[in-house]
Amino acid sequence: MRTQILKAIGGTLTALALTTVPAYASTTATAGSTAEAGAFACGWDPQGAVARYNHCNSNVNVLIRVERTFDRPGYDQCVRPGITLLGYTYDIKYAWYKGLC
Repeated sequence: MRTQILKAIGGTLTALALTTVPAYASTTATAGSTAEAGAFACGWDPQGAVARYNHCNSNVNVLIRVERTFDRPGYDQCVRPGITLLGYTYDIKYAWYKGLC
């Protein structure tokens, strides 16, 4: 349900993100500990200017698929437990669990 709603308003979010994006240092940095990650929903989180993936299981690393906007190719990324910054919200269309890594 959340995915359908976000896709429906994706154009609006993209327009807003383009006007309010701060400098961003790294698209693969891990931001915070697993304890801090508890404040965010598990999985893909497009809130704010920077999209993130919150891997809530503290025992294993997982492979996620990151889809990008503007016809850019997506990529697979192995993430550790906690929050992983993926890039600007306007550049990341969606990210989801793909398997273990």
